Amino acid sequence: MRQLLMISLLLLLSGCGENTKETTDLSEPYLGQKPPGDEPEIFAREIVSTEDHHEMGITCMPDGREIYFARSETMDISSNWAIWMVLEQNGTWAEPEIAPFSGVYRDFAPFITPDGKFMLFFRQCPEDAGLQSGTWLVERKGDSWREPRFLVDAYCLTTADFQTFYFCTPASEETSRDIAMMTYENGEFSIPEKLKGEINSEQFDAHGCISHDGGMLVFDSARPGGFDRSDIYVSSRKNGGHWSQGYNLGEKINDGHNHIPSLSSDGKYLFFSSDDGDIYWVDAKAIWSLAPGDLEQ
Repeated sequence: MRQLLMISLLLLLSGCGENTKETTDLSEPYLGQKPPGDEPEIFAREIVSTEDHHEMGITCMPDGREIYFARSETMDISSNWAIWMVLEQNGTWAEPEIAPFSGVYRDFAPFITPDGKFMLFFRQCPEDAGLQSGTWLVERKGDSWREPRFLVDAYCLTTADFQTFYFCTPASEETSRDIAMMTYENGEFSIPEKLKGEINSEQFDAHGCISHDGGMLVFDSARPGGFDRSDIYVSSRKNGGHWSQGYNLGEKINDGHNHIPSLSSDGKYLFFSSDDGDIYWVDAKAIWSLAPGDLEQ
């Protein structure tokens, strides 16, 4: 049985300096963390973002009361990874623990669909496991998850409607990663194609996350003109399925090597991972202030 954290979390947070100010009510969504402003803050220090592991990629149920993220086994990024979860129960939050469907193989890049009915994640399996590596699907049944099943050989899959799926293409000696899409109908995926428009560059473009209304993609890119090796960008969908150029989210957000962005279900918060091994969050208003002519809230 999970041990509730009301007392232990308060004791832990009292020793975390700024984090004490960030925490308001542990019965609230997002672990009761004080919402961030226009400068990124570490999300849930020592609960989700820890010193002894890398955390990378985060997703939440629509009500914000179940949080899932990927965590490395050690500070060695090449170590095994698992999907972790922290759940609110009976008005408080339980201890973070490995999700029941994870912990054996190398699992990361979780994404919960907007309706909360499915989770997608990427699984790497050893050759002798007899399983396929790629995106796996877990279906929600009541208050729990069913057994995962292989879905498709694609990386970092997201969707707003379970019909159009976005992912990043594999890199090779000739080409870098790009953001692509494919449709899903009658249990089959269409032939993948790179997104039309100006969203992709000749450099690394990856880890796209579609907004829940399907009109915007946040992603990371190593294109020229950024602030570091990889910055967070946003692009909006135009008529005819074309996508606008990528707009850099600015130096406040891109102060370091940032990647794997995601959005809260209400669109209020942008989450992303950083090279320091922590997950950050920031007010998503930064997105809407970039290019009001292209991006409509």
